[in-house]
Amino acid sequence: MMLIDTSIWIEFFRKSGDPRARQRVEQLITEGMAGYTCPVYFELMAGVRDHEVELIRQGLSFCRRFTFEPDFWNLAALAYRRLRKSGVTVPKEDVYIAVAAAENELPLLCRDKHFDIIKAKAGLKLRLEQLA
Repeated sequence: MMLIDTSIWIEFFRKSGDPRARQRVEQLITEGMAGYTCPVYFELMAGVRDHEVELIRQGLSFCRRFTFEPDFWNLAALAYRRLRKSGVTVPKEDVYIAVAAAENELPLLCRDKHFDIIKAKAGLKLRLEQLA
């Protein structure tokens, strides 16, 4: 099982998206190994055009959803404080996604360098597959 970040889903759903990202997501879906979490769903739905909502829902219906558990909020806050203490500011949504991946012991498929920083400085056991 692998958690897929918003940055990859955007490439997957975009007609002119990165072929490597599209191929990797197709592979994960076919193998029944694709997952997403609530913050990813939020980011996708917040940025989608009205006519694309059903496409996104349909695509995600083939994947496993990992909920952002209530205790994850404290872990995310701690990770965010650690990042700020080290002089780093990243989007909070990326911290939420990183926490969900780490706490569910899932590798994270992404194309966002923020996750490399989070892995190095936030104290999370985060496994990444970067398609940058």
